[in-house]
Amino acid sequence: MRLLKLVALSFIVLLAGCASSEASKERAAMYTFPELEQVNSIDNFRMDGWESVDKYSVIVNSRPRQSYLLILSSGLNDLNFAQGLLVTSTLGKVEVGFDSVSTVQDPMIKAQIKRIYKLEDKQQKDAIKAKIEAFDDTK
Repeated sequence: MRLLKLVALSFIVLLAGCASSEASKERAAMYTFPELEQVNSIDNFRMDGWESVDKYSVIVNSRPRQSYLLILSSGLNDLNFAQGLLVTSTLGKVEVGFDSVSTVQDPMIKAQIKRIYKLEDKQQKDAIKAKIEAFDDTK
C-alpha cells in the first residue's frame, strides 16, 4: 500500500514537472521576435528611462532615441508597479546570460536577461508592446 502511494506521488510530481516545462517552452516561443534585431550585449549602456511591458519583459532607453527590449528568464511580479529599475552591467556593458534586472523595492530578487532586442523607433516599440500585451489575452 505504501509503495502504491509512493508510485502515485512520483507520477504526480513527474506530470507537474512536464507541465511546467511545457509552459516554459510555450512562454519562450512567445517571447521570440524574429522581426527584431537580436543583440548579445548593449555597449556603453547608460539607462535614460524604462517602462515595463509585463513581468517577463522591459524596455530600457539608452542614449537619445535608442531603446532595447529585455526578455527576462523569470518573471518579476512587482515590475509593473516598480518605482525604479536596477540593471547590472560590467564597465557599462549589459550582456545576455550574465546580467540581470531587479526593482529598487526588492533588489535581492533578480531575473537574468535572456534576450536583448534592439528597437529601431517608436512605432516598432509600440507594436512590440501591443504584441506582448496580447499574450495575456491568449491565455
